This record gives sequence, structure tokens and C-alpha cells, in this order.
Amino acid sequence: MSSNDGNEPVGLLQKGTIVDVDDSNGTIQVLLNTVSPIKGKQALPVEAQSPFSLFYNNGLFIGTLPVKGTPVVVGQGAGGKYYFVSFLAENLTNNFSPVSFRANKSKIPDLKLGTLLIQSNDDTRITLDVDSNILIGTSVNNIHIDTRSNYISTNFYSEYNFTQASRKINGAVKRDTVFNTQFSQESKLESDDYNLIFKTIGLDPSIPVNSNISGSNKNPPLVESREIIYEFQYSSGVTDDLSESNRYGKSSQASASKFILPNRRLSRSDTLSLSLVSPNYLIETIKGTVVDIFGNLLDLNREILSIGEEQTTLKLEQSTDKVKSFLLIKELERKSLAYHFEINARKDLIGKNGVSPTLPDINSNNDYARTRSRFFLDIDKEGQFKLNVPASSERGNIPLLTRYENYSTFGPEDNKNPNKLFYRNDNRDIFQDSFAAQALDAKDTGFLPPDDKSRGSIKLIGSGSDKKDAAPVDRITEQVIKHGTAYHDILQTCFLHQEPNNGYIQYAGQSYFAVPVSASDIPPLTNIVSNTIIVSGDDAKAGGRSGSFNFDGSIEMNIGANSIDRQSWWLDTAGSVVANIGRDINGRSIIAATGGDFVLQVGGFGVEGDSRFPSKGNDISKTFDNGISGAVLDLRIMTNGGTCHMIRCDDKGITIMSPGNVAIHANGKLELTSNTEIRMDAPVISLHERTVLNAPLGSI
Repeated sequence: MSSNDGNEPVGLLQKGTIVDVDDSNGTIQVLLNTVSPIKGKQALPVEAQSPFSLFYNNGLFIGTLPVKGTPVVVGQGAGGKYYFVSFLAENLTNNFSPVSFRANKSKIPDLKLGTLLIQSNDDTRITLDVDSNILIGTSVNNIHIDTRSNYISTNFYSEYNFTQASRKINGAVKRDTVFNTQFSQESKLESDDYNLIFKTIGLDPSIPVNSNISGSNKNPPLVESREIIYEFQYSSGVTDDLSESNRYGKSSQASASKFILPNRRLSRSDTLSLSLVSPNYLIETIKGTVVDIFGNLLDLNREILSIGEEQTTLKLEQSTDKVKSFLLIKELERKSLAYHFEINARKDLIGKNGVSPTLPDINSNNDYARTRSRFFLDIDKEGQFKLNVPASSERGNIPLLTRYENYSTFGPEDNKNPNKLFYRNDNRDIFQDSFAAQALDAKDTGFLPPDDKSRGSIKLIGSGSDKKDAAPVDRITEQVIKHGTAYHDILQTCFLHQEPNNGYIQYAGQSYFAVPVSASDIPPLTNIVSNTIIVSGDDAKAGGRSGSFNFDGSIEMNIGANSIDRQSWWLDTAGSVVANIGRDINGRSIIAATGGDFVLQVGGFGVEGDSRFPSKGNDISKTFDNGISGAVLDLRIMTNGGTCHMIRCDDKGITIMSPGNVAIHANGKLELTSNTEIRMDAPVISLHERTVLNAPLGSI
């Protein structure tokens, strides 16, 4: 057999194998199958242009770096230069060629009629078919786009999304439990390589996860859907307000502190860390199992659950009864959080008189630590919730009872087209109209509305000498909207107590000795609520508000009882309660039945520890003092005749007055005693059917 028997005949197109790639100039070295070694020397390859599917001078490109050992077909052109023609799909064996790289096998993937396939391996594929399907991934894990049915679906274990607005994590709970010094700490957020370093947290966080469907080693991974929303775009590098404010000053910036430890907020595992030291992290939501940054499950108070200790673990060397351990873990795990929503609530850090901004003192509980209060709602896996609502600052919002409309819905332009986009000179789009109760003036003849027919009762003004209105204008009445309640004028609460001359109780009879009850001695109520609120400037007093609830319909509420005391409701208010209660179709305002005792104390101690309301000393006449204070119970019941019954308890004693009859009866003994004197005065007094006439200084 001659030395050329294994070679193929020479033709215009020749088979060969890529033996080298030069990506600097886009060429490949191809060893032709028709070339044989000469006198024991290795045959020389020919040079051809790299095989690219598409290459335009304008930058359009489709292609990949050629792989050594790939069989190809090349052709020789003018001047003896070779050009790539096509790849050669054939199975090569070691017996076919003496060179070792030809042992690689080239195989055509399984193709389907009407399908275009792009792949780098069996797990990295893009397919497009004539049925309008686009698949990216494998048949098991992929992004599926169906342009005919108009939907998109994904099927992956985990999904991460990082934008300038938010970070989203959906999948198994993974936490950074070890300080990995071999990795850049800046890579913890977006790096897919670092994602492999995170520890997956399972049912028992103290041991590695094992998602076996069955078996005593099963420790299924916990999952979460977690998102953090920024206030400003992430790349702006916004820090705390104090540091940011210094950037706008004229003086040069002080050099930043140099830190050694990693920045937790640059890690995708950062959880439950909203704070005004990093206010750009604005909102956090977690659905699934809430796990802290070190992989601990937390209860409703964010305390670590002791899973992994003693018998509450699935560790082989520690658990003597896996069934019992599982049940103990599940008992604790019921306390863990299933939902978390939190807002990094802003605070007034500037203070009055232009004081430089200061961050909240994290080591102080003064004023109930309101400066560190955030809005959060946590719900555990038993469905119990914990809600915290911060108080507004003195220059914060005052929620008004208004309805909202876009100008497009009511503006007269374009034939009242409700869908128009009309560019007003003031660029205002949203307009309000109030549905608060109309302001009223209480007279002894009834309520009269003021001339301006304004809605609401409390005026909002700005600071300064002009005290300008600081509320929007009602688009319907064209009056400045005032603050108030929906169904009653809040300023007229207990109007029977407010009449300056007590016109509703001027019916006390005259006595020869003295007027036993003088309505003029009873001071009228003033300042039920302040009728003006300053909402801006150093004199602002708009703060201390946590929300406004408006229910257009009724509420039906059922409240259970706790186990230890069988109590249903704890109510603790730092201030007073001002209430107006309407009446039903039968004229009834409150219909209540108690199954047990009704115990009511009027008067007592005020609330201490609030710097907004400092103590006024020991003057007991100052009933608004935070200390102990004598109280008044003044009950007045309106009659149909424009008068009222009164029962009053104060420092002078107990006063009972009625424009009608007062009847006292005891089926048993009725005793009236006094340490000084008992007086009875009337034109006619009957004792045992005996009439006693009114004779001054006389005797019976």
C-alpha cells in the first residue's frame, strides 16, 4: 500500500480540520486531509479567514470563536489563497487521521422541521419555530415567548433583577454567612459568580439543604420573593442627609472615612436593615419566609427562633428522634414571618431655627424613639400581624377629606372630551374637592352655615405675617379647602357645653336663700380643637399625625379574646378623644350591652415623656398638665324643647339639673344625709300628702 492511499483526491473544495485560531486577525489554520507528512515532518496547514455567519463593516456581526479540531471545507481561490466554505458535519475517528485533535466528534443536534436552532451546548439553546414560539434555554428551564398567543413565561429555580430603581430576588433563600475575603465585596450584589458562594437556608438553617423528596436527610430550601425600592437611582450613590447636604456647601468636602469591613447594603442578601443612615433604600417587601442577613428565622418581634438547638434540629449527631425534631421545628417555624413591608420613613432632621441636620440618636428612647420609627407591617405564619405607623413631623402632611379628578375629566375644552391631554399654563393635572362636613355656627335656634359655605372647619395656614392659606382650592366651591371630619363640624362637638352664656340651661329656679345652681359659674368649653394650624416655618405645629381613615360604608367588627385574661381590646391614647356619633333611622346613636361590669374612671394621671408637651408644674388648675389632675364629668342631654338635662361632677360637687321633672325612687330605703345642711325649696312641698307652703323664715 502506498503512502497516499488514505488521502482524498485533490479537488476545488477540500476537507480539513482547524488546527489553530488567530483571533487577532480573524484567521484559522486548516490541515487539509489531502496533505501527508513528508519524510516524517508534520504537514503544514493552510490559512483561511475565520468562519463567521455575518460580518458587516457597519458593526453587524454573528459568529463565535472557532474551536480546534472542527472539520471544515475550504476552497482555493486566485493566487492560491484559501477561503472557508462550510463546516463539515461528520463523525471522525482516530483511525482516520494520525493527528490527535481529529479524535473529537462533530454531531448535528436533533432538529425539527420548521425550527431554527442556535446553541452552544444542550443546555444553552435558542429556538425559533414557525408556530411563533421563541425558547431560550432548555426544554425544562427556559424563557418561552409565544407571539401568537401573546404571552411570555419563565421556568427557572431563581430569578434576580437589578435595576437603577430596585433589586428583586425570587427563589431560594440565600445568605452571605461567611466573610469571603477571596471575592471582591463589590460583587455581592450583581455577580453571578458570587451567587454560588451564598449559603442556601433550609427548614433547619443549621445544616446544609437537601431537597430530596423523601428520606430522613430531607432539608428543603426556604424561598422568598424580596424587593428593595430605591428613592434615587442606585448609581447616584446617595448617602445620609447630613453627608449629602455637605456636598452642596461652599467649603471643600472632608475626606471620607476609610472602612475595612464589607458594606452590607451592597449585598443581595442584605435584609431588614432600612435606616436613615442609608435613606436611599426606601421600601422593602418580603413574601415567603423572612430570614435575616445571617440566615436566622425571626419571630414577630424579629427575635431569632432557636431552630438548630437541642432537639429542634435535624442534625444526625444531635437529633435522637427525627419525627419529633421536625414537629418541634414546625412549631417554632409557625412564629416566623411570612410577609414583611417596610418604608424607611423620612424624619425632620433639620429642627428649628436652621439647625444643621442630625441623624437620629440610635441609643436614645426619648419621645418613644419616634425619630427612629418606620412604617412596617409584619405578618407571621399564624396570621398575626404587627403594625407600626410613625408620626408626621411638624411640617408634615395633614390629610384632607377630598376627592380627586384629572383636569381632562371636567375641563370644558375640546367639547368636554374626558380623554383630552390639555396643557394648562400651570401644568396642574390633579384637582381636589372636599367632602368634609360644612362648617357651622351653633345658635340656640339651630346651626347656621357661614357665608362662604366652606367645607371643613380648620384652616391651614403658612408661617409669616401674612399667614397665607396653605391648602388647595376646592374646584367646585372655589373656596380654600379646610380640615375637618366628614359628617359633623368638629368644632361644634359638645356645642351644649360651648354656649358662652349657657343658653340651654338658663332655667334654674330662684330661691329665697340663694340660687342653688348657677349656670354662669360653669365655664364654657373652648378650643375643642384648634381652628387654625400652621403647617410651615419655625412655628409649624402640624405634626404628630399617623393617618386618616375614611370608610364610605359601615364596618362590622368582631374581636376575639386573649387566653390569659379573656380580654378583647386594649386602648391606650396619649391624648384626648374627640368624637361625633350619628344616629340610626330610629334616632339611636349608641346601643350597647355589656355582659359584665362597666367600670369607668374619670381623671387621673397624664402621659409623661413627650417633649412636645412639657409638664406645667403642680398647679392643679391646669387640667392639661401631664401630672395628676382633677377631672370633670359633664353630661348634657338635649331635649326637644331646645334645652338640656345636665349631670355635672366637678370640684364643687355633683349638680343635677333638668328643664323637666326629676324623679328619684327606691323600692328599698332611700337615705339623704349631710354633715352640714339639707335644703328643700319649692313653692309647694308635699310630705306624706301634707302640703308645706313656702313661708320664708317660718317653720313646719
